Amino acid sequence: MQHLVEALENNKSLLRLSLLYTPIGERGLEYLANALKINKTLTELELSHNGLGGGGGQHIGNILRYNNTLIELSSTNNPIHPNGVKYIADGLAVNNTLVTLHLGYNKIDCQGVICLVKALEKNHSLTSLNLFSSHIQNEGMQYLSDTLKHNQTLTTLIIPGTGIDADGAQYVADALQNNNTLTMLNLSSNPIRNQGVQYLAKALENNTTLTTLYINAISMSVEGVNALTSGLRNNRGLKILNLEKSGMESDGVQYLCNALQYNHTLTTLNIGVNRFGPDPMQNLANALIYNKTLTTISLVLNWIGPTGAQYLAKALETNSTLTTLILTLNGIGVEGAKHIANTLVHNKSLTTLDLASNKIGTEGTRYIANALLNNKTLKTLSFGNNDIGLEGAKCLVNALLSNETLAMLKFSERDASADGSQYLDDMSLYLTANVTWSK
Repeated sequence: MQHLVEALENNKSLLRLSLLYTPIGERGLEYLANALKINKTLTELELSHNGLGGGGGQHIGNILRYNNTLIELSSTNNPIHPNGVKYIADGLAVNNTLVTLHLGYNKIDCQGVICLVKALEKNHSLTSLNLFSSHIQNEGMQYLSDTLKHNQTLTTLIIPGTGIDADGAQYVADALQNNNTLTMLNLSSNPIRNQGVQYLAKALENNTTLTTLYINAISMSVEGVNALTSGLRNNRGLKILNLEKSGMESDGVQYLCNALQYNHTLTTLNIGVNRFGPDPMQNLANALIYNKTLTTISLVLNWIGPTGAQYLAKALETNSTLTTLILTLNGIGVEGAKHIANTLVHNKSLTTLDLASNKIGTEGTRYIANALLNNKTLKTLSFGNNDIGLEGAKCLVNALLSNETLAMLKFSERDASADGSQYLDDMSLYLTANVTWSK
C-alpha cells in the first residue's frame, strides 16, 4: 500500500483507480486519504470489499473534504458504523466537485440517511446517489423525499432493496409532484406492491422530468398495472420503464400493452421474467402497429412460445421504429424461428435481435440463415444455446459470407456441437461479422 500511496502523490496522469476486493483495511484507507490530499489528477475511485470493519467512514469523509478532483466515488460492501456515515456526510457537505456517490451494501440506516440529507442541503455538485441494499426503510425514505422536494442538483437516485413499502413509495410520489430535476429513479426489489404503484402512477401524471423508472421485482398484480397504465397515458416525460420480474400476469400485460398505443414518449420497455405466456403478445403486436416511439423491448423468460413469436413477427413487418428485440428464453422453437425469419426479410428497422436459449435447433437456424441472405439492417444477433449443430453452423456461415451488414454474432460455449464450434471458429476469419463466445 505504501508504494501505491507514493505513486499517487507523484503521479500526474492516472485518472481512475479501482481497489475492488483489495483488503487494504482502515490503515490502508487512511494512507490513501492522505495521498489524495496531494493528488490532483484522479477523478474516479472504486472501493469495495476492502476489509474496513466498519470504521472507514472517517477516512472516506476526509477524502471528500480535502480532495477536489474526484468526480466519482464508489465504496460498496464496506459496512460503515453510524458515526462513519456522519463523517462521510460532513465531507460531502463541503465538497463541490463530486458528481456520483455509490454507498450500497453498507448497512446505512435511517440515522445515516438523516446525515446524508443534511449534507445534500449544502452540497451543490452531486447529481447521482446510489444507496442500494441499505436499511433505509420508510422513515429514512421520508427524510430523503423531503429533501428531493427542494434539491435542485440530484438527477439520479438508486435505492433498490432498501425496505421501502407502499408508505415509502407514497413519500417518493409526493416528492415527484414537486421535484423538477430528478430524471432517473430505481425503486426495484422493494415491496411497494399495488398501493405503492398507484401512488407513483398518480405522480407520473404530473411529473414531466423523470425519464427513467425501475420498479422491477415489486410484486404487482393487475390492479397495480391498471393504475400504472393510467399514469402512462397522461405522462409526457418517461422514456425508459423497467418492470422485469414485477409479478405481472397475462391480464396485466394486456392492460399495459393497450396503453402503449396511446403513449408517445416511452422508448425502452423491459417486461422480462414475468412468465405470462403467449396470450398478451397479440396486444403487444397491436401496440407496435400504432406506437411510433418504442425502440427497445425486452421479453426475456416470458414463455411466449411460437404463437407469441408469430404475433410479434406480424407486427414487425410494418413497424418501422423498433431497433432492439430481446427474446431470450422464450421457447419459440423451430416454428417461432420461422416466423421471426419471415419478418427479417421485410423489416427495415431492427438492428439488434437476441434469440438465445429458444430451442431453435438446426432447422430453425436454417430459416434464420436464409433470412440473413436478404436482410440488410440487422447488426447484432445473439444465438447462444440453441443446439444448432454443425449443419446449423454451416447455414449461418454461408449466409454471412454474403451478408456484410451483420457486425456481431454471439454464441454460448454450450451452443454448437464441437464440430460446429470449430467450424465457426475456422470460418470466422472469412466473415465480416465478429463471432464471439460467452460462458
